[in-house]
Amino acid sequence: MKPVAARILAAGLLAASLGWASAARSAELNLWVMSTTEQQQQDMRELLKPFLAANPSLRVNVTVLNWESAWTKITAAAASGQGPDVLELGTTWVPAISSMGALEQLSDSQQNEVGGAKAFFPVMWGTTHRHDDTKTFAIPWYADARAAFYRTDVFKKAGIDARDAFANWGSFKQAMQKVNGTEINGKKIAALGYPGKNDWNVVHNMAPWIWNAGGDMLTADRKKSGINSTESVQAIVYYTSFAAEGLVPKSALEKDSGQIESGFFNGQYAVIFTGPWILRQMATPKAKGGQLETVTASNFAIAPYPAGLKGNQTFFSGSDLAIMKSSKNKAEAWKLLAYLAGREPQVQFSKMSGMLPARLDSANDPALMANPHYAQFIAQVKNGRHYPSIPGWGPLESVYLKNLGSMFDMVGGLKGKYSPLAIKQAMDATAQEADQVLYSAR
Repeated sequence: MKPVAARILAAGLLAASLGWASAARSAELNLWVMSTTEQQQQDMRELLKPFLAANPSLRVNVTVLNWESAWTKITAAAASGQGPDVLELGTTWVPAISSMGALEQLSDSQQNEVGGAKAFFPVMWGTTHRHDDTKTFAIPWYADARAAFYRTDVFKKAGIDARDAFANWGSFKQAMQKVNGTEINGKKIAALGYPGKNDWNVVHNMAPWIWNAGGDMLTADRKKSGINSTESVQAIVYYTSFAAEGLVPKSALEKDSGQIESGFFNGQYAVIFTGPWILRQMATPKAKGGQLETVTASNFAIAPYPAGLKGNQTFFSGSDLAIMKSSKNKAEAWKLLAYLAGREPQVQFSKMSGMLPARLDSANDPALMANPHYAQFIAQVKNGRHYPSIPGWGPLESVYLKNLGSMFDMVGGLKGKYSPLAIKQAMDATAQEADQVLYSAR
């Protein structure tokens, strides 16, 4: 799946390639990774130093792809058989690329070498193979999950206990109504901030609410869309109602996730739902013309999604690493992949990127858990859930992205009149379009 942290390099690094090794170079590996950190090339150089020192006969050429063009490049490589030895794949991409016959199946001994399923977040391990097949084609590398970030000072001034506020949908709506317009240092703060159709995370933002209502993106047999079920529609109506009722400013609906997060930092919103990279951004010194940010480590905290009728699950995804079947150096490629999937490299990359390690021992490493907000975040995301691992998810997500995004035009009065019935009709049309995509992908 496309991690949100990729927005850091919105312009992208157009597949710039560098190689590092010792003087002896008897084998050369090509590694493709995504632009997840602010300086991916330099960070990969640091991350690979111990590996190259231990394997002086290897050279690793690192190519950094931007998320916007990566899918096209990877599918072209899969079709032609002219790709890298090791590549990063968004978790929703593994079934599609493996179904093209482009990925090397990983043996039981290889899986055991990195700890197997028990060493990783269960949700992440579930992305390494199709939902209907146990053959494993990838190993989890890093994870992306979501939770609520809220202003403790705003809640305190509004007289709200966060435990009550995030208890369930009813209490959350009441809390947001009470918080909305609270003044801090003479500045009124909106209750909630979330982006509209101009964001790449529309589906990810909506998914937890749909799941917690008892809905799903697909039917139980994975053959048809579930976006127009009673439960799914109920969740979409609930989620969009915050904007319809003025608890989310209309201006927020024109922004993307990065802009919403900046708004939270600068005191525009009392609550946002986002991922762990926020913690790294908060810890990074910023020079903004001398203007101090409103949110500091002392006045925000983290909470779970408010529970719906079916629980309080969160969205959990990330990236996996795989070996291309076309690789001429499969043994060496596995060495590289196994290294990156190890405990220490995952801890180090988490510090670099702000993403979560995919390994459980890395995620609970004392160096990371020393940050109380990180520990708080880990505690909230254990109810993580991923999309169904099907080959056709990519085009299906595009259908959902377009149609769920259009709901915000309805909220803003730009496309028809907002009502539960209008949303149900729109989702019925979306399901028909999605079913065609699913049928074509069989």
